Amino acid sequence: MVGGLAVVVLGAWLLSMPPAYIRPAEAYLLPETSAALLAVKATSDDVGTAVLTGPTAPGHDDVVLQEERGQAFLTARDGWIWRLELGSGKAKRFVRTPLVASGAKFLPRDPDRMLFCASHLYGFKPEHEASVGVYELRLSTREIRALALRVPLPPPLKPEGEGGTGRAGGVLNGEGAVYPLATTPALRFADMTEANSRPMAFCNDLDISEDGQRIYVSEPYDYPGAAMGNEAAFREAISLARNGRLWMFDLESKSARLVAQDFHFVDGVLLDSGSESARGGTGREESIVITETPKFRLLRLFVGGPKAGTAEVLQEGLPGMPDGLSRDERGRIYVALYRGRPGSAAWIHANPWIKPLLLRLPPALFPISHETGYLVLDPSGRQPLYLTLHDGHRVSSISKVNPGRDGIFLTSFDHDNQGVHVVGYPAALALQQGNQPGGAASGR
Repeated sequence: MVGGLAVVVLGAWLLSMPPAYIRPAEAYLLPETSAALLAVKATSDDVGTAVLTGPTAPGHDDVVLQEERGQAFLTARDGWIWRLELGSGKAKRFVRTPLVASGAKFLPRDPDRMLFCASHLYGFKPEHEASVGVYELRLSTREIRALALRVPLPPPLKPEGEGGTGRAGGVLNGEGAVYPLATTPALRFADMTEANSRPMAFCNDLDISEDGQRIYVSEPYDYPGAAMGNEAAFREAISLARNGRLWMFDLESKSARLVAQDFHFVDGVLLDSGSESARGGTGREESIVITETPKFRLLRLFVGGPKAGTAEVLQEGLPGMPDGLSRDERGRIYVALYRGRPGSAAWIHANPWIKPLLLRLPPALFPISHETGYLVLDPSGRQPLYLTLHDGHRVSSISKVNPGRDGIFLTSFDHDNQGVHVVGYPAALALQQGNQPGGAASGR
Protein backbone atom coordinates (compact mmCIF):
# COMPACT_ATOMS: atom_id res chain seq x y z
CA MET A 1 0.00 0.00 0.00
CA VAL A 2 2.84 2.34 0.86
CA GLY A 3 4.44 1.50 -2.46
CA GLY A 4 1.22 2.29 -4.34
CA LEU A 5 0.93 5.62 -2.57
CA ALA A 6 4.52 6.42 -3.45
CA VAL A 7 3.81 5.69 -7.11
CA VAL A 8 0.76 7.98 -7.03
CA VAL A 9 2.73 10.78 -5.40
CA LEU A 10 5.60 10.38 -7.85
CA GLY A 11 3.20 10.35 -10.78
CA ALA A 12 1.48 13.51 -9.56
CA TRP A 13 4.87 15.18 -9.07
CA LEU A 14 5.96 14.33 -12.61
CA LEU A 15 2.65 15.26 -14.23
CA SER A 16 2.62 18.66 -12.51
CA MET A 17 6.19 19.45 -13.55
CA PRO A 18 6.39 22.87 -15.19
CA PRO A 19 7.72 23.05 -18.76
CA ALA A 20 11.49 22.92 -19.23
CA TYR A 21 11.61 26.59 -20.21
CA ILE A 22 10.39 27.60 -16.72
CA ARG A 23 13.75 27.92 -14.94
CA PRO A 24 13.79 29.31 -11.39
CA ALA A 25 16.48 31.95 -10.88
CA GLU A 26 19.22 31.82 -8.28
CA ALA A 27 18.61 33.26 -4.82
CA TYR A 28 17.66 36.94 -4.85
CA LEU A 29 17.56 39.12 -1.75
CA LEU A 30 14.52 41.33 -2.14
CA PRO A 31 15.28 44.61 -0.34
CA GLU A 32 12.95 46.07 2.24
CA THR A 33 11.07 49.23 1.37
CA SER A 34 13.45 52.14 1.89
CA ALA A 35 13.05 54.88 4.47
CA ALA A 36 12.96 57.42 1.62
CA LEU A 37 9.84 55.73 0.19
CA LEU A 38 8.14 55.38 3.55
CA ALA A 39 8.85 59.05 4.28
CA VAL A 40 6.65 60.19 1.37
CA LYS A 41 3.83 57.70 1.95
CA ALA A 42 0.47 59.46 2.21
CA THR A 43 -1.28 59.20 5.56
CA SER A 44 -4.70 59.19 3.88
CA ASP A 45 -6.11 56.98 1.13
CA ASP A 46 -6.22 59.41 -1.80
CA VAL A 47 -7.12 56.68 -4.32
CA GLY A 48 -10.20 55.87 -2.27
CA THR A 49 -11.58 59.31 -3.20
CA ALA A 50 -11.39 58.62 -6.95
CA VAL A 51 -14.24 59.98 -9.04
CA LEU A 52 -15.76 57.59 -11.57
CA THR A 53 -16.33 58.66 -15.17
CA GLY A 54 -17.27 56.65 -18.25
CA PRO A 55 -19.01 54.02 -16.07
CA THR A 56 -19.66 51.66 -19.02
CA ALA A 57 -15.96 51.21 -19.83
CA PRO A 58 -14.52 47.80 -18.91
CA GLY A 59 -11.10 47.05 -17.40
CA HIS A 60 -8.35 48.73 -19.42
CA ASP A 61 -4.55 48.81 -19.44
CA ASP A 62 -3.98 52.39 -20.58
CA VAL A 63 -5.72 55.75 -20.97
CA VAL A 64 -4.34 57.99 -23.71
CA LEU A 65 -5.47 61.59 -23.17
CA GLN A 66 -6.28 64.22 -25.79
CA GLU A 67 -7.54 66.90 -23.48
CA GLU A 68 -7.30 69.65 -26.08
CA ARG A 69 -9.86 67.65 -28.08
CA GLY A 70 -11.95 66.75 -25.05
CA GLN A 71 -11.40 63.02 -25.36
CA ALA A 72 -9.36 60.04 -24.23
CA PHE A 73 -8.91 56.49 -25.53
CA LEU A 74 -8.83 53.33 -23.47
CA THR A 75 -7.05 50.09 -24.42
CA ALA A 76 -9.63 47.72 -23.00
CA ARG A 77 -9.49 44.03 -22.13
CA ASP A 78 -12.63 43.28 -24.21
CA GLY A 79 -10.64 43.62 -27.46
CA TRP A 80 -11.75 47.18 -28.23
CA ILE A 81 -10.32 50.67 -27.96
CA TRP A 82 -12.93 52.81 -26.25
CA ARG A 83 -13.42 56.57 -26.63
CA LEU A 84 -14.16 58.62 -23.51
CA GLU A 85 -15.76 62.07 -23.80
CA LEU A 86 -14.05 64.04 -21.07
CA GLY A 87 -16.85 66.60 -20.82
CA SER A 88 -19.89 64.35 -20.63
CA GLY A 89 -18.17 61.30 -19.17
CA LYS A 90 -19.67 59.04 -21.82
CA ALA A 91 -17.60 56.05 -22.97
CA LYS A 92 -18.27 54.03 -26.09
CA ARG A 93 -16.51 51.39 -28.14
CA PHE A 94 -14.46 53.07 -30.85
CA VAL A 95 -12.70 50.33 -32.83
CA ARG A 96 -12.06 46.60 -32.45
CA THR A 97 -8.37 45.73 -32.14
CA PRO A 98 -6.30 42.72 -33.22
CA LEU A 99 -6.03 40.66 -30.02
CA VAL A 100 -6.10 42.86 -26.86
CA ALA A 101 -4.51 46.31 -26.85
CA SER A 102 -2.30 47.48 -23.98
CA GLY A 103 0.29 50.29 -23.83
CA ALA A 104 -0.47 53.11 -26.28
CA LYS A 105 0.91 56.51 -27.34
CA PHE A 106 0.14 59.14 -29.96
CA LEU A 107 2.90 59.83 -32.44
CA PRO A 108 4.54 63.14 -31.50
CA ARG A 109 3.02 66.06 -33.41
CA ASP A 110 0.46 63.81 -35.11
CA PRO A 111 -2.72 63.58 -33.01
CA ASP A 112 -4.43 61.41 -35.64
CA ARG A 113 -2.06 58.44 -35.27
CA MET A 114 -1.97 56.32 -32.15
CA LEU A 115 0.41 53.36 -31.74
CA PHE A 116 -0.44 50.49 -29.42
CA CYS A 117 0.67 47.01 -28.41
CA ALA A 118 -1.58 44.03 -29.13
CA SER A 119 -1.15 40.67 -27.41
CA HIS A 120 -3.05 37.65 -26.21
CA LEU A 121 -5.00 37.80 -22.95
CA TYR A 122 -5.60 34.70 -20.87
CA GLY A 123 -9.24 33.60 -21.30
CA PHE A 124 -9.93 35.98 -24.21
CA LYS A 125 -10.79 34.54 -27.60
CA PRO A 126 -10.23 37.03 -30.45
CA GLU A 127 -12.82 37.36 -33.20
CA HIS A 128 -10.10 36.66 -35.79
CA GLU A 129 -6.60 35.25 -35.62
CA ALA A 130 -4.00 38.00 -35.48
CA SER A 131 -0.32 38.52 -34.79
CA VAL A 132 1.20 40.00 -31.66
CA GLY A 133 2.99 43.29 -32.19
CA VAL A 134 2.79 47.05 -32.65
CA TYR A 135 -0.16 48.51 -34.56
CA GLU A 136 -1.18 51.98 -35.70
CA LEU A 137 -4.70 53.43 -35.42
CA ARG A 138 -5.77 56.44 -37.52
CA LEU A 139 -8.51 58.15 -35.56
CA SER A 140 -9.99 59.94 -38.59
CA THR A 141 -10.67 56.72 -40.49
CA ARG A 142 -10.59 54.14 -37.65
CA GLU A 143 -8.21 52.12 -39.77
CA ILE A 144 -5.67 49.86 -38.06
CA ARG A 145 -2.50 48.59 -39.69
CA ALA A 146 0.39 46.50 -38.44
CA LEU A 147 3.72 48.29 -37.98
CA ALA A 148 6.01 45.68 -36.42
CA LEU A 149 5.23 42.02 -35.81
CA ARG A 150 8.61 40.27 -35.95
CA VAL A 151 11.96 40.67 -34.22
CA PRO A 152 15.48 39.43 -35.03
CA LEU A 153 16.48 36.12 -33.49
CA PRO A 154 18.17 37.21 -30.23
CA PRO A 155 21.21 35.60 -28.64
CA PRO A 156 20.46 32.87 -26.07
CA LEU A 157 19.34 34.00 -22.66
CA LYS A 158 21.97 33.72 -19.95
CA PRO A 159 21.67 30.44 -18.00
CA GLU A 160 20.24 30.97 -14.53
CA GLY A 161 22.94 30.95 -11.91
CA GLU A 162 25.57 32.45 -14.20
CA GLY A 163 27.06 35.62 -12.83
CA GLY A 164 26.30 37.43 -9.61
CA THR A 165 23.88 40.13 -8.59
CA GLY A 166 26.31 42.63 -7.18
CA ARG A 167 26.61 46.22 -8.34
CA ALA A 168 29.61 48.41 -8.87
CA GLY A 169 29.75 52.01 -10.03
CA GLY A 170 26.03 52.06 -10.84
CA VAL A 171 26.39 49.24 -13.37
CA LEU A 172 24.50 45.96 -12.88
CA ASN A 173 26.76 42.93 -12.94
CA GLY A 174 25.60 39.50 -14.01
CA GLU A 175 21.94 40.43 -14.39
CA GLY A 176 21.22 41.89 -17.78
CA ALA A 177 22.74 42.90 -21.09
CA VAL A 178 22.21 46.36 -22.61
CA TYR A 179 23.15 46.82 -26.27
CA PRO A 180 24.32 50.29 -27.39
CA LEU A 181 22.31 51.48 -30.38
CA ALA A 182 25.42 52.72 -32.19
CA THR A 183 26.99 49.26 -32.35
CA THR A 184 24.02 46.87 -32.31
CA PRO A 185 23.11 45.50 -35.75
CA ALA A 186 19.58 46.05 -37.01
CA LEU A 187 17.53 43.75 -39.25
CA ARG A 188 15.35 45.35 -41.93
CA PHE A 189 11.72 44.27 -41.98
CA ALA A 190 12.05 43.35 -45.65
CA ASP A 191 14.94 41.00 -44.90
CA MET A 192 13.23 39.09 -42.09
CA THR A 193 12.78 35.36 -42.67
CA GLU A 194 12.00 32.31 -40.56
CA ALA A 195 15.74 31.70 -40.36
CA ASN A 196 16.75 35.09 -38.91
CA SER A 197 13.65 36.33 -37.05
CA ARG A 198 10.61 35.25 -35.06
CA PRO A 199 7.14 36.63 -34.30
CA MET A 200 6.81 38.82 -31.24
CA ALA A 201 5.43 36.75 -28.39
CA PHE A 202 4.22 39.45 -26.03
CA CYS A 203 4.00 43.20 -26.75
CA ASN A 204 3.34 44.77 -23.38
CA ASP A 205 4.17 48.47 -23.39
CA LEU A 206 5.83 51.04 -25.63
CA ASP A 207 7.23 54.54 -25.83
CA ILE A 208 8.12 56.65 -28.86
CA SER A 209 11.09 58.91 -29.54
CA GLU A 210 10.52 62.66 -29.79
CA ASP A 211 10.91 62.61 -33.59
CA GLY A 212 8.37 59.78 -33.88
CA GLN A 213 10.82 57.45 -35.63
CA ARG A 214 11.79 54.94 -32.93
CA ILE A 215 9.44 52.72 -30.94
CA TYR A 216 10.72 50.96 -27.83
CA VAL A 217 8.72 47.88 -26.86
CA SER A 218 8.82 45.59 -23.83
CA GLU A 219 8.52 41.81 -24.17
CA PRO A 220 8.29 40.30 -20.65
CA TYR A 221 8.91 36.73 -21.91
CA ASP A 222 8.68 34.87 -25.19
CA TYR A 223 7.95 31.22 -24.48
CA PRO A 224 4.75 29.37 -25.53
CA GLY A 225 1.56 30.69 -24.01
CA ALA A 226 2.87 34.22 -23.54
CA ALA A 227 -0.11 36.41 -22.70
CA MET A 228 -1.36 39.07 -20.36
CA GLY A 229 -2.76 37.90 -17.04
CA ASN A 230 -2.30 34.16 -17.47
CA GLU A 231 -0.63 31.33 -15.61
CA ALA A 232 2.65 32.00 -17.40
CA ALA A 233 2.82 35.44 -15.77
CA PHE A 234 2.33 33.77 -12.39
CA ARG A 235 5.17 31.38 -13.15
CA GLU A 236 7.40 34.28 -14.11
CA ALA A 237 6.65 35.96 -10.79
CA ILE A 238 7.59 32.80 -8.87
CA SER A 239 10.62 31.81 -10.94
CA LEU A 240 12.04 35.36 -11.15
CA ALA A 241 13.80 34.19 -14.32
CA ARG A 242 15.56 36.70 -16.58
CA ASN A 243 13.42 36.25 -19.71
CA GLY A 244 12.57 39.90 -20.34
CA ARG A 245 13.65 41.86 -23.42
CA LEU A 246 13.40 45.39 -24.77
CA TRP A 247 13.19 45.96 -28.54
CA MET A 248 13.45 49.00 -30.77
CA PHE A 249 11.65 49.42 -34.09
CA ASP A 250 13.00 52.14 -36.38
CA LEU A 251 10.25 53.45 -38.66
CA GLU A 252 12.67 55.51 -40.75
CA SER A 253 14.96 52.59 -41.67
CA LYS A 254 12.14 50.04 -41.30
CA SER A 255 14.25 47.81 -39.08
CA ALA A 256 14.34 46.21 -35.64
CA ARG A 257 17.08 45.62 -33.10
CA LEU A 258 17.51 44.22 -29.60
CA VAL A 259 18.05 46.85 -26.90
CA ALA A 260 18.29 44.72 -23.75
CA GLN A 261 17.77 41.19 -22.49
CA ASP A 262 18.39 38.96 -19.46
CA PHE A 263 16.22 41.23 -17.33
CA HIS A 264 13.17 40.06 -15.41
CA PHE A 265 9.65 40.73 -16.74
CA VAL A 266 10.38 44.00 -18.53
CA ASP A 267 7.05 45.85 -18.37
CA GLY A 268 6.75 49.65 -18.30
CA VAL A 269 8.86 51.69 -20.77
CA LEU A 270 9.65 55.40 -20.52
CA LEU A 271 12.25 57.28 -22.57
CA ASP A 272 14.52 59.85 -20.97
CA SER A 273 13.99 62.65 -23.46
CA GLY A 274 12.92 66.26 -23.65
CA SER A 275 16.22 68.06 -23.07
CA GLU A 276 19.64 68.23 -24.63
CA SER A 277 21.20 67.06 -21.36
CA ALA A 278 19.02 63.93 -21.40
CA ARG A 279 20.08 63.21 -24.97
CA GLY A 280 23.73 64.14 -24.58
CA GLY A 281 23.48 66.71 -27.37
CA THR A 282 22.97 63.96 -29.95
CA GLY A 283 19.31 64.66 -30.65
CA ARG A 284 18.53 61.05 -29.72
CA GLU A 285 17.48 59.45 -26.48
CA GLU A 286 20.38 57.91 -24.57
CA SER A 287 18.60 56.19 -21.69
CA ILE A 288 15.35 54.38 -20.99
CA VAL A 289 13.54 53.68 -17.72
CA ILE A 290 11.91 50.25 -17.35
CA THR A 291 10.06 48.37 -14.63
CA GLU A 292 10.88 44.82 -13.58
CA THR A 293 7.43 44.11 -12.19
CA PRO A 294 7.68 41.07 -9.85
CA LYS A 295 11.18 42.17 -8.83
CA PHE A 296 9.64 45.37 -7.42
CA ARG A 297 12.17 47.73 -8.97
CA LEU A 298 12.91 50.35 -11.64
CA LEU A 299 16.04 50.45 -13.79
CA ARG A 300 17.60 52.95 -16.17
CA LEU A 301 19.22 51.41 -19.26
CA PHE A 302 21.84 53.43 -21.13
CA VAL A 303 21.78 52.89 -24.91
CA GLY A 304 23.97 55.85 -25.89
CA GLY A 305 26.50 58.29 -24.51
CA PRO A 306 29.42 57.54 -22.19
CA LYS A 307 27.41 54.97 -20.17
CA ALA A 308 26.13 53.06 -23.19
CA GLY A 309 25.75 49.36 -22.50
CA THR A 310 25.18 49.75 -18.76
CA ALA A 311 22.23 49.96 -16.37
CA GLU A 312 21.53 51.37 -12.94
CA VAL A 313 18.94 50.72 -10.25
CA LEU A 314 16.67 53.72 -9.67
CA GLN A 315 14.29 52.23 -7.09
CA GLU A 316 14.06 48.80 -5.49
CA GLY A 317 12.13 47.19 -2.67
CA LEU A 318 8.96 48.93 -3.82
CA PRO A 319 5.83 48.19 -1.74
CA GLY A 320 3.94 47.14 -4.89
CA MET A 321 4.54 45.67 -8.35
CA PRO A 322 5.59 48.53 -10.66
CA ASP A 323 3.70 48.45 -13.95
CA GLY A 324 3.23 51.32 -16.41
CA LEU A 325 5.23 54.57 -16.41
CA SER A 326 4.42 58.15 -17.43
CA ARG A 327 5.64 61.74 -16.91
CA ASP A 328 3.91 65.02 -16.16
CA GLU A 329 4.83 68.40 -17.64
CA ARG A 330 7.51 68.87 -14.99
CA GLY A 331 9.20 65.64 -15.98
CA ARG A 332 8.21 63.80 -12.81
CA ILE A 333 7.77 60.04 -13.18
CA TYR A 334 4.48 58.35 -12.22
CA VAL A 335 4.73 54.63 -11.43
CA ALA A 336 1.60 52.47 -11.25
CA LEU A 337 1.75 49.88 -8.46
CA TYR A 338 -0.39 47.07 -9.83
CA ARG A 339 -0.61 44.91 -6.73
CA GLY A 340 0.86 45.04 -3.24
CA ARG A 341 3.97 43.10 -2.34
CA PRO A 342 3.15 39.72 -0.74
CA GLY A 343 4.72 39.16 2.64
CA SER A 344 6.13 35.82 1.49
CA ALA A 345 7.93 37.22 -1.59
CA ALA A 346 11.25 37.96 0.12
CA TRP A 347 11.47 34.51 1.71
CA ILE A 348 10.55 32.67 -1.50
CA HIS A 349 13.15 34.47 -3.60
CA ALA A 350 15.83 34.02 -0.95
CA ASN A 351 15.09 30.27 -0.87
CA PRO A 352 14.76 29.14 -4.51
CA TRP A 353 14.85 25.46 -3.48
CA ILE A 354 11.12 25.79 -2.71
CA LYS A 355 10.23 27.05 -6.19
CA PRO A 356 10.01 23.64 -7.97
CA LEU A 357 7.22 22.78 -5.51
CA LEU A 358 5.47 26.16 -5.77
CA LEU A 359 5.52 26.03 -9.58
CA ARG A 360 3.54 22.79 -9.42
CA LEU A 361 0.70 24.39 -7.48
CA PRO A 362 -2.26 26.18 -9.11
CA PRO A 363 -2.13 29.99 -8.82
CA ALA A 364 -5.49 30.01 -7.01
CA LEU A 365 -3.82 28.50 -3.94
CA PHE A 366 -1.60 31.55 -3.48
CA PRO A 367 -2.91 34.51 -1.49
CA ILE A 368 -2.72 37.78 -3.39
CA SER A 369 -2.63 41.33 -2.16
CA HIS A 370 -5.51 43.54 -3.28
CA GLU A 371 -3.51 46.63 -2.40
CA THR A 372 -2.77 48.98 -5.30
CA GLY A 373 -1.62 52.56 -5.74
CA TYR A 374 1.03 54.74 -7.33
CA LEU A 375 4.42 56.35 -6.73
CA VAL A 376 5.74 59.70 -8.00
CA LEU A 377 9.48 60.28 -8.46
CA ASP A 378 11.52 63.34 -9.41
CA PRO A 379 12.61 63.57 -13.09
CA SER A 380 15.80 61.63 -12.37
CA GLY A 381 13.82 58.74 -10.92
CA ARG A 382 16.07 58.67 -7.86
CA GLN A 383 14.10 60.80 -5.39
CA PRO A 384 10.63 59.65 -4.20
CA LEU A 385 8.14 62.50 -3.96
CA TYR A 386 4.82 60.82 -3.17
CA LEU A 387 3.47 57.33 -2.47
CA THR A 388 -0.11 56.27 -1.90
CA LEU A 389 -1.54 52.80 -1.34
CA HIS A 390 -5.17 51.74 -1.49
CA ASP A 391 -6.86 48.58 -0.23
CA GLY A 392 -8.59 47.96 -3.56
CA HIS A 393 -12.19 48.60 -2.50
CA ARG A 394 -12.60 51.57 -4.87
CA VAL A 395 -9.98 50.92 -7.57
CA SER A 396 -8.15 47.66 -8.20
CA SER A 397 -5.11 46.56 -10.21
CA ILE A 398 -3.85 50.00 -11.31
CA SER A 399 -1.73 49.39 -14.42
CA LYS A 400 -1.04 52.99 -15.50
CA VAL A 401 -1.19 56.46 -13.95
CA ASN A 402 -1.69 59.27 -16.44
CA PRO A 403 -1.40 62.87 -15.21
CA GLY A 404 -3.98 65.16 -16.82
CA ARG A 405 -4.79 68.83 -16.74
CA ASP A 406 -6.97 68.80 -13.64
CA GLY A 407 -6.57 65.28 -12.33
CA ILE A 408 -4.76 61.97 -12.46
CA PHE A 409 -6.30 59.12 -14.46
CA LEU A 410 -5.90 55.68 -12.86
CA THR A 411 -6.37 52.75 -15.20
CA SER A 412 -7.66 49.46 -13.80
CA PHE A 413 -7.01 46.23 -15.68
CA ASP A 414 -9.19 44.21 -13.30
CA HIS A 415 -11.65 41.95 -15.15
CA ASP A 416 -14.53 43.27 -13.00
CA ASN A 417 -13.65 46.94 -13.38
CA GLN A 418 -16.27 49.32 -14.72
CA GLY A 419 -15.43 52.91 -15.58
CA VAL A 420 -12.44 55.25 -15.47
CA HIS A 421 -11.14 56.55 -12.14
CA VAL A 422 -9.76 60.06 -11.66
CA VAL A 423 -8.20 61.59 -8.54
CA GLY A 424 -7.11 65.13 -7.82
CA TYR A 425 -3.47 66.09 -7.46
CA PRO A 426 -2.31 65.65 -3.87
CA ALA A 427 -1.06 68.78 -2.14
CA ALA A 428 2.31 67.10 -1.68
CA LEU A 429 2.97 67.41 -5.41
CA ALA A 430 2.09 71.12 -5.41
CA LEU A 431 0.90 71.02 -9.02
CA GLN A 432 -0.99 74.21 -9.81
CA GLN A 433 -4.51 73.85 -11.10
CA GLY A 434 -4.75 74.55 -14.80
CA ASN A 435 -1.33 73.19 -15.72
CA GLN A 436 -1.54 70.85 -18.65
CA PRO A 437 1.00 68.04 -18.50
CA GLY A 438 2.54 67.71 -21.94
CA GLY A 439 2.54 63.94 -21.57
CA ALA A 440 -1.20 63.89 -21.02
CA ALA A 441 -2.12 66.06 -23.97
CA SER A 442 0.22 64.32 -26.36
CA GLY A 443 -0.43 60.81 -25.15
CA ARG A 444 3.15 60.39 -23.97
